[in-house]
Amino acid sequence: MSEQNAFLFEVAPHHDARVPVAGQGLSRWRAALYLLLAVLLSAGVILAPLLVTVLISFSSPGAWSDVLSDGQAWQAVGNTLIWWVLVVVVCAVGLGLAWLVRNAGPALGLVMRVILVLPAVVSPLTTGAIFRLLFDTSRERGMAAALLGRDTAFLGPGWIWLVLGLAFVWQYAGVAFLVFHEALNRLPSNLLRMARAFGVGRQRRLWSVVLPALAGPAALAYLFALVAAARVFDLVLMGVPGATQALVEGGGLYWWRHNDDLGDAGAAALAVLMSLLVAGLASLALLGLRGRVSWADPAPAAPPPPADRGRRLWPLGGAVSVLWLLPFAALLFTSLREPVAAARTGWWNGEPWTLGSYAEALSDSAFTGALGTTFLRAVAVVCVVLLAAVPAAYVLAHEHLLPRRAWRPVLLVSVALAALPPQAFAVPLQRWLSPVGTPLALIIVHAALVMPLAVLVLHNAFVRVPAPMLARDRWELFHVVREARPAVVLAGVLAFVLVWNDAVVGLLLNWPSGDHLPLILLEQARHFMSAASPLAAQAVIATAVPVLVVAVTARRLYRGLTRGVRR
Repeated sequence: MSEQNAFLFEVAPHHDARVPVAGQGLSRWRAALYLLLAVLLSAGVILAPLLVTVLISFSSPGAWSDVLSDGQAWQAVGNTLIWWVLVVVVCAVGLGLAWLVRNAGPALGLVMRVILVLPAVVSPLTTGAIFRLLFDTSRERGMAAALLGRDTAFLGPGWIWLVLGLAFVWQYAGVAFLVFHEALNRLPSNLLRMARAFGVGRQRRLWSVVLPALAGPAALAYLFALVAAARVFDLVLMGVPGATQALVEGGGLYWWRHNDDLGDAGAAALAVLMSLLVAGLASLALLGLRGRVSWADPAPAAPPPPADRGRRLWPLGGAVSVLWLLPFAALLFTSLREPVAAARTGWWNGEPWTLGSYAEALSDSAFTGALGTTFLRAVAVVCVVLLAAVPAAYVLAHEHLLPRRAWRPVLLVSVALAALPPQAFAVPLQRWLSPVGTPLALIIVHAALVMPLAVLVLHNAFVRVPAPMLARDRWELFHVVREARPAVVLAGVLAFVLVWNDAVVGLLLNWPSGDHLPLILLEQARHFMSAASPLAAQAVIATAVPVLVVAVTARRLYRGLTRGVRR
C-alpha cells in the first residue's frame, strides 16, 4: 500500500452503519412477521407472475428464436438502452448543476432546489404535452420553430430524440441535483484538507474521498431515474405523433402494441428479455448503496462563499431557473387561451385570456370523478405501501437477522424489483386479479410496484439511525420510525405521486380505466392540436394536487431525500 493510500485508509471514516445486535432485539419469528406483507405483495404480484411469464416464454419452441430474430423488437430494445443513456445524462446534469452552485449560498440554493424539483411531480403525460407544444413543427404554434423563424420537423425522425431527451432531463434532473447538492455540502472537508496537506494529488482525492462520499447519493438518483426510464410509456404516447412513435418506442411500448401479434410465448419472451436487461442495469446501483464513506454524516460547517462569487453565480442560477420554469409557463398560458386560438397560434401571441377551458374541465363529470377516485386510490396505496415497507426495511436494516450470504442477494432483488417493467407480469396478473375487481386490484398492483423502491429509501435511512435510539425495548420499531420520519414521509409522497401520475398499469392490464386521471388526459392526445387548451387546463389541475402535497411536506421531504433522518 502506498503512503498516500495508507494515509487515506487510516483517516477515512469506516462507519459500521448496521444496526447493532441488541439483547432485546428482534427474534427470527418476529422478523418473519414484519416481512410478511412485503413478501406477500412481492411474491403474489411480481415474483409469481414473473415466474409464470418465464414458463410461458418456453412453452413454444420457436418463441425465443422469433423474438431474437425480430428486427423491430431489437430496435425497441435498443431504444430502451437509449433511455438508459438518458438516465446517465440526468445524473450527470444533476451533478453538474450541483457542482456549479455548490458555494452559491443558501438563497440561490433554495431557489434552485424548489424550481428544479417541481417537474418531478408532473405526470409524464403532462411533460409530453408540454414539450409537444414547445416543439410543434409550425412556427405559428411551436416556440422553438418560431425562434428559428421557419417550420422545423422537431417531432420528426431527425429531432425527436432530442425533444424526448430534453423532456426527460427536465423532469428528473432536479431530483439528482437535490441529492448531489446536499451531498456536496456534506463532503468530509477536513479529510480533503488533510489529504492536500499530505500531498495527495487532485485525482487521488477525487477517487479516494469525493467519489466514495457521492456513491450513496448517486445510487439513489440513478435508481429514481432508472425506474422512470424502465417504465417510460406515456411520455412517448403523448409527446410523439403517432407516425413517429415506432422510431422511439422502448421495449415496454412495443410489447403493448404487439403482444397479440407476438403470441403468448413470444410476448412472454420479450418481457423476460426486457426484465433481464433492466435488472442488470439496476444492479449497478448496488455499487453505491453502501459506500464506505457515509454521505449522511455531518460535516463541519463550511465558511460562507465570498460575496462576489455568490453574485457571479446568480446569473447562472437565474438562467437555469428560467429554463426550468418555461415549460410550466407554456402549459399555463396555453390553458388560458381560447381553444380555437390555441389550436392556430402559439401561447406567446397576444390573445385575450379566458378561464373557459377550466370551466369546461370542472364541469366534466368524468374528469372530476377521476380526480376524486384517483386521489382515494393513491391514499390507499400510500397506506398499504407504508404498512409493508416500514417493517420490511427495518428487518433489512438488522443485517444480523439474515445469513451474511443472504443479505446481499436480498438487496439485489429489492433493487431489481424496484425497476422491473410491469410488462414482465402483466398477462398472468390480468388473469388472476380480474375476479378481485378493478379498484382493489389496481391498489394491490400499484402498492406492489412502489413497495420495493420505498423499502430501499427506508432502509437507507434506518441504517443511519443513531445506535442509542435502538435496542430499547420491543417497541424499538416505533423509535426508529420516529427518528427516520423524513424518510417515511418521502416514501409516502413517492407512492402518492407515482400512483397519481401512472398511466401504464391500467393500459397494460387491459382493465376498464376510465376512472384513473392520467388516462382521461391520454384520451385528449387523439385530437392534440384542436384540444390543446382543454388538455392544458386539465393538466394544470392534475398537476396542482401533487404539487400541493409536495409543498405541504417540503421540509421533511427534503430531509428524507438527502439525509433520511431527523438529525
